[in-house]
Amino acid sequence: MNNLIQVSLSNALQKIVLKVSLLKIGILKNILIRMFIKHYEIDMTDYPRKSCHQYKHFNDFFTREILPDKRPIDKSENALISPADGKIIEHGNIEEGKLIQIKGVKYELCRLLDNNIMLSEDYKNGSFISIYLAPFNYHRIHAPLEGNLEQAIMVPGEMNRVDAKALSNIESLYTKNQRLIAKFKGPDFDCILIMVAARNVASMTYEKKSEAFSKGDEFGRFNLGSTVVILLPNETEIEWAPNVSFGNNVKLGEKIAQLSKIK
Repeated sequence: MNNLIQVSLSNALQKIVLKVSLLKIGILKNILIRMFIKHYEIDMTDYPRKSCHQYKHFNDFFTREILPDKRPIDKSENALISPADGKIIEHGNIEEGKLIQIKGVKYELCRLLDNNIMLSEDYKNGSFISIYLAPFNYHRIHAPLEGNLEQAIMVPGEMNRVDAKALSNIESLYTKNQRLIAKFKGPDFDCILIMVAARNVASMTYEKKSEAFSKGDEFGRFNLGSTVVILLPNETEIEWAPNVSFGNNVKLGEKIAQLSKIK
């Protein structure tokens, strides 16, 4: 019964936060944005719209676009780039269908992929990286590789927090939360990009107009933030960049790995 009450309260809070984030009342909207910028010490020189008056509502500010020259895209051959600004939570090998959630806590790849057994087989001995987006981060998500979007599936689920404490305490958290699973097929390498929702992140959107993405093209956005997981398939050899380690911050467009085919 307590769980039902907790879920109901969480759902109610979710709706309230989303409604507030979409309010267009100028004074309230501007106060919220100013408080947010001050609290999180956001450097607004990275963004073309620098004044709170230039945003329709708080969510418009939260999903704000960034100046392209502030996030140059690494175009080097076979480089995997970070799809977002954020903090690295875990990375490494997928071992017989198991990934690390945080500090040795493992979870099932098949469950993460919504029990898609065929897809899981192609990635069960591949590689992964998980990147957490804090509230102050840029919240648009970009293609980590060149490729065609073969499928994008929204999986319904819970709205648990996804910070380090929650990852340590909630078993298989990523497999429980709402998530968007996007599979890209590239000319040389394939990958799966998973956007994992979190508390107060009821809305994720993604680009449906085009199937072909160049590396660094905008793919989607969190309408109040969370986590991105990238999966690389079995036959892909990966050499992680020196900046890739637990707790390190990465920015959109940075090279996070060099890819090659396993011979």
